[in-house]
Amino acid sequence: MNPPKKNTRHIIEVKEPTAKGFGVGYIDGYIVFIDGALPNDVIDTHLVKTKTRYGYGKIMEIQTPSPVRIKSPCPVSKDCGGCQWQHCEYQAQLIYKKQIVKDALERIGGLTNPPVFDVIGMENPTRYRNKAVFPIVPAKNKNGFAIGMYAPRSHRIIEVEDCGIQHEVHVKILAVMKEHMRKHKITAYDETIHKGLMRHIIIRTSLHTNEVMVVLIANGREIPAMSELTENLTNNGATTVIFNRNKSKGNTIMGEFFQTLSGTGFIRERLGEIEYQLSAPSFFQVNPIQTKILYDTAITQAELNGTQTVIDAHVGVGGVALFAAKQAKSVLGIDIVESAINDAKKNAELNGIENAQFQQGAAEEIIPKLMEKQSRPDIIFLDPPRKGCDPALLDALITAEIPKIIYISCDPATLARDIKRLCNGNYTLTATQPVDMFPFTGKIESIATLVFNKPS
Repeated sequence: MNPPKKNTRHIIEVKEPTAKGFGVGYIDGYIVFIDGALPNDVIDTHLVKTKTRYGYGKIMEIQTPSPVRIKSPCPVSKDCGGCQWQHCEYQAQLIYKKQIVKDALERIGGLTNPPVFDVIGMENPTRYRNKAVFPIVPAKNKNGFAIGMYAPRSHRIIEVEDCGIQHEVHVKILAVMKEHMRKHKITAYDETIHKGLMRHIIIRTSLHTNEVMVVLIANGREIPAMSELTENLTNNGATTVIFNRNKSKGNTIMGEFFQTLSGTGFIRERLGEIEYQLSAPSFFQVNPIQTKILYDTAITQAELNGTQTVIDAHVGVGGVALFAAKQAKSVLGIDIVESAINDAKKNAELNGIENAQFQQGAAEEIIPKLMEKQSRPDIIFLDPPRKGCDPALLDALITAEIPKIIYISCDPATLARDIKRLCNGNYTLTATQPVDMFPFTGKIESIATLVFNKPS
């Protein structure tokens, strides 16, 4: 079958969603991804790109809107890449996300009718993000710079005055930064020529203590009128302000040099009985309300009874390991980021946890060596970045015949890929519980439980 021609118009009924915010429709079996479309929309579609097996379409007119399509409350949602589903009813989003997880496990994981439970959603899915990373780039406007969110699949910045999924204080801090740059004629960093000063501003907020960390990232030794900026940020809610120098030419957000300009240099967050101390470079989930549910669910699936030994292979600042330590015999947390391990040790001490140890390094390097010493744990928690687990780590778990694996994933595709490898190594997927950490986006967190079946 020849694909339809580029720049032609077609009436397409949308059948299913994708995690990237596309609606999927078909032209005589030819797959078309339509940006912003929802299942059951009937769309007058302009084909903007065509490949052999699939193409991309642009909405020209919605002839019949989906029953779950609503008016977006966000004035920039059509342009901003932060959210994909501001125009979709929330309960429908949860249904779509369950289907996205299930489809990935079937198509990529090769599983038939995988066990996927209904998504655990939020009672109030607004203002949930405790962290914002705002890029600062040169712009042809009266300021000479733009601060905001990236447009979908581009480096173009969409300036935002407010954001319905960000904590309210983030917007106030952003306004202070913009005014300071205007007043002192501070330039934005241009990655193409490696010139300009300001690169990013990161804001992290604690829902428990209301503490606010601001990290100012610059391509230079200091920011003009830095003490004035620090004072203005403090007057608008910041409890600690940190300067970070990043003079690299890559796209890494933060450099290695940190200077605390005010406050302690960290903020504190609490999930249930566990308190966490968070430093600037350390990873922590962006939705504390749902993180508590995520960790509680992971611990429930692990079925800890006080006798098991546990490894958390991607421990971060303590993560699920500190939850597990309350109900396990012993816990070992591993993370490649040295500052995260330092925070995890502090957090264990802060919570009076004495049965947890922490080791810095790559899990795919450390765990196979532990397995060689016959130090086999009863349970492994995996919580890797979006790219998933290194194959060497999965193979080490298979070889060691770890009785149970609890895999926490933020990407259904890499989760399904890794589960396929584990299932080919005599594991069985017994449960998958999606948790909506990111309302109004296509992203979904999932907790998968896998048990080892000894070959007969």
